[in-house]
This record gives sequence, C-alpha cells and structure tokens, in this order.
Amino acid sequence: MTDITELAQSLKAAAEKATQGNWRAFQYHDGRCGIGGGHHDEIMVCEHISKERPHDAMFIALANPANVLALVEALEKAQAENEYIRKRYQQLDLLIGKNILVMQAAIIEWQATGDAKNGLAWIYNTLFGPGELPDEAEKDAQAYFDRKYAPLDEELMALHKWFWEQSEAERAAAGIKVEVE
Repeated sequence: MTDITELAQSLKAAAEKATQGNWRAFQYHDGRCGIGGGHHDEIMVCEHISKERPHDAMFIALANPANVLALVEALEKAQAENEYIRKRYQQLDLLIGKNILVMQAAIIEWQATGDAKNGLAWIYNTLFGPGELPDEAEKDAQAYFDRKYAPLDEELMALHKWFWEQSEAERAAAGIKVEVE
C-alpha cells in the first residue's frame, strides 16, 4: 500500500517547484498537442508529439501545480478530520466502558451488602459529576425511559442499517455472496 502522506508531500514539493500559472492543453495546426502555462505569456511546459493521444495532453494540463496543491490540501484536511473522528470514537468507547464498569461495581456493591442504595450510589455519583441526573420532576421511571430511549434507538437502528449497507456494498464489490436463510 502506498504511504499517502509521503506521496502527498512529494507531489506538493514538485508542484511548488513547477511553473505556476494557468496551464492548458492546446493543439497545433498539424494536430500535435502541447501544454502551456505561465504568469503572463504562455510558456511551453512540454510538447506531446502524438496526434492520436490528445487526452494525454489534457491529463498533463490538469495535473498542474494548483490542482496538485489543492488535492494535497484536501487530503491533509481529510486526514485531520479522520484523526479527530478516531479520537472522538476512542473517547466514546472509554466513556461507555467507564459507565459499564460503574454499573458492574453497583451490582457488586448491592450483592455484597444486600443494600440496593449502596449500589445505586455508584451510579448516582457517576451521573451527578457531569450533571447528567434526570430532572427532579420526573416521577415515572418507565415513561421517562421510553421517552428518552425511543429517539436513541431510532438513531442507533439507522446507524446499524448504514453499516449493514456498507458491508453489503463491500461484499458485492469483492464478489462475495451471503445467503440469508
């Protein structure tokens, strides 16, 4: 696999050294193609002799310094966003792990002491710290749960569907068939 960071940096360095300006492909009166660019006057960057391959000249013209720099910039931005998403995922994973650990400790406390209040103190303290306790006006636990759980479950199901569709597309692209019973 290509190291995309190394490739991007080498492209960026080459683009910064190349002739700057508005590159374009053009065709001579005899059918030969050329690529020009520059600040004021057209400067010949290269001449593509083949009359049968004008698309090569178009490609070379599009692979100009400005476009390469724009691609490298977009790649660097995407890499930064990817790093942010990875860190956020790690944070959420740790938060979920912490909350599961607290609930497990609450059960151990309750089983060891026989007092559910001692167990509940673990959960209460975990929610109290970041200000996640429910409003004191809430009196019906099941109604509160149902009301708060429904939108979370709806979003979770949408994510499950999205991941399923992604994996189906990846399998299809790889030619893997899955038979459902």
